[in-house]
Formats: sequence, structure tokens, C-alpha cells
Amino acid sequence: MDAIINEYKKHGVDGFYKLHSQDYENPHKSNIENLLTEAKTEWNINGNILDLCCGSGEVSNMFSECSVEGIDPYTKGLYEKNTGNSCIPMTFKDIVQNGIGKRYDFVICSYAMHLCEKSMLPMLLYRISEVSNNLVIITPHKKPDCNGDFFREIKRMKKERTSIVWYRSNMVN
Repeated sequence: MDAIINEYKKHGVDGFYKLHSQDYENPHKSNIENLLTEAKTEWNINGNILDLCCGSGEVSNMFSECSVEGIDPYTKGLYEKNTGNSCIPMTFKDIVQNGIGKRYDFVICSYAMHLCEKSMLPMLLYRISEVSNNLVIITPHKKPDCNGDFFREIKRMKKERTSIVWYRSNMVN
């Protein structure tokens, strides 16, 4: 994790992924898989899933029985190769400006939501709430806190430094 943070500082997020768009793999893949395996069963995560900031497909590959699509502006080719699923190359800014469009049962974002500019986060959460009632964040720390106008925390689990948090849309009756 520290190595990636240092690379982000050195090259910026865009620069890092220009260098690693074809070989990126989350170094915390095993923690992600362990937490997601437990959450998948306990929280009944299924259906039509959007893997937001899908990277190399670690999350998507755990939902092979579901309909899964990815969004990632950097790793489209790697994701499609590793999963066989389609990937839309959108940034957070693209989503804020244009929305996502399609409805999903769950939006899952692993190790990326904390990279969204703080000023852009409310509109990003609004755009996600337009397309899904369920947002699952996997993060190495407490950021971001997505409780607010559009989502509220339902459940949380933690393994080592990795947390998985399920948020439910406030727009649901």
C-alpha cells in the first residue's frame, strides 16, 4: 500500500496508471477477497453489479454468477482480459458530469473512492444513488465517509487494515 501511495505522489494517479494500466493488481487482493466472500453471503450481494474503479477485476471475478460490468478510466484492457466483462472508461469527473445511465442492484468500489476529490464526492454519490440503492465500499482506511444526503451506512466489517462498508440509498422507501 505504501509503495502505491508513494507512486501516486511521485506520478499522480493518472501517471501511475499510465505506467501500470496493463500490470496493476491490488496488493491487498487476499483481504478484499476474504471480506467480500463473507459480505457476499451475509449481505446477500447479487444481481446486476457495477464494479466501479474495477482495476484488474479482483471484485468482478468473485461474482462470476452475476451480471457484472466495470468502470475504470485506466485499466479497461486489463480488466476485460482478466474477466471477460465489458468496461466503460469513465473517470469520477465523467460520472459527475454525465451520470452512469444503467441501473444496478449493487455498486461496489474497491480501493478507489478515497481518491475522489472531496468537493466532487457529494455529486458522485448522488450519481451513484441515481443508478443503485446499494453501495459497497472497500477501503484501506476510514475515508470516505459516504453517510449523508444520499447514502447511510448499514453494515461494516474489517480485516486487518481493510474495511468493507455497505451503504443503502436514502432515496429508498
